[in-house]
Amino acid sequence: MRNKNYIAHAVGISLCGVLVILIAWAAVAPHNPKNAQDAVYGSFSLPEAISRFEADGANGLVTIEPGKQAGQLPVGEYHIRFWKTERKDEQDNTWALSGQYYGRDNPFEIKEGNETKLDIGEPIIATVNARSAGSSYSFNQIIKGRRQEIIELTCNGSRPQPPKLHIRNEDGSYDQTFSFEYG
Repeated sequence: MRNKNYIAHAVGISLCGVLVILIAWAAVAPHNPKNAQDAVYGSFSLPEAISRFEADGANGLVTIEPGKQAGQLPVGEYHIRFWKTERKDEQDNTWALSGQYYGRDNPFEIKEGNETKLDIGEPIIATVNARSAGSSYSFNQIIKGRRQEIIELTCNGSRPQPPKLHIRNEDGSYDQTFSFEYG
């Protein structure tokens, strides 16, 4: 029993010694010269309707929450990761557009003394592609943003009903409405 107490005390003293050494090492370790006080900043602005924005770069990940359409970042190159805008309709439904999947070839730069204006958000571009395969046709709806990002549209957090496609020829002899399907 006496040996067990001796071992427990020795382990406890050893752990305390390691903790003291780590604290002392952290106190005297050289600090990164590019700390927040030494960083050079530039400013950026977002369109007013943007409610969330994310970008990343050599200086880290940046997330801007609602109500902060302007800000400062350390000087450097960043890549847009995500943006979101929301609106309510007459029935109090919340509609949201979000843009993501930009790819790495879509950078923006923050420069000292300059304001970088980010052109994200609306307008978005919805297109319909048609392909013929023999006597049948297939249609594909694509929604993209200003920077060719992929756009997601939601209503109250869920996908709305798929859109409809109305096709009518000039003389009205052909007049059909089709529903798109997700997936």
